[in-house]
Amino acid sequence: MIELTLVIVPAGGGEADYQLPMKLPAVPSIGDYVVVQRDGQVGTEDFIVRRCWWNLTYPDTRPTHHGVKPPSGQLKELFIEVEMATGAFSTDEHKRSAGSDAPKHDASAY
Repeated sequence: MIELTLVIVPAGGGEADYQLPMKLPAVPSIGDYVVVQRDGQVGTEDFIVRRCWWNLTYPDTRPTHHGVKPPSGQLKELFIEVEMATGAFSTDEHKRSAGSDAPKHDASAY
């Protein structure tokens, strides 16, 4: 599982409204639909992936010698920026927060 943080921004972009830490089997791609259903909640919160922010670390800045395998960097944090959208099962509260201009999930799946 990959630990990442969903960073929720308003429809059309702007400053982050809030964040949701997640553990997912893969990294969502730009344009993917993300649907969150909170425990005990009737309905969903719907989003569309806008961009990925990869925060990486690297152990050393010095060049390596010829024939010596360089060290590997690693993931420090991964932020997935998602834009509020609406879907067929969005909660009324989410629809109000997203606004009337929010993109809509295409229910056709084609």
